[in-house]
Amino acid sequence: MTFRCRLVRVLAAGGTLAASVALGSAPALGQDIKRLMGENFQNVQQILTNLVTANYATIPHDVGIIRDHVDALLQSPPAIVKGREDQTMFRVYASAVKNAANNLIEVTQEVVRRDSERKTAAPPELRVDYLRVSAAQYFGIMVTGCVQCHNQFRRYIVKLK
Repeated sequence: MTFRCRLVRVLAAGGTLAASVALGSAPALGQDIKRLMGENFQNVQQILTNLVTANYATIPHDVGIIRDHVDALLQSPPAIVKGREDQTMFRVYASAVKNAANNLIEVTQEVVRRDSERKTAAPPELRVDYLRVSAAQYFGIMVTGCVQCHNQFRRYIVKLK
């Protein structure tokens, strides 16, 4: 089995575990937020798999779902976000995630455009360029922002099913 195949299997297993965690017991979250969080974990898994396997075409759609979820949370923060300081911190985290998501969408669309312009008879080799590195960086910033926000506002242990 190649390294790439092993990596994809590890990523898939990790995403399944993350989805299980997201869908576990969460007393402060409504069913809609729990469902959205579960979808976000699944999308993060798919985005990471697509970044590692250089399948950029679906990344903008999957990131767009997360960005739309962040927009909805910015419009109506969860009930656990109380007081002026919490509201400010929540907006900072959510805005960082949204900005990283927007940048990731833009960069991956450009990667797809560039890749489609290459005309070769043989399967094209992937170029190592700043756009692919930037895509990975924006993904990391997006996920880090999610983790920071969850650490700040989810003050209970999520049980695995």
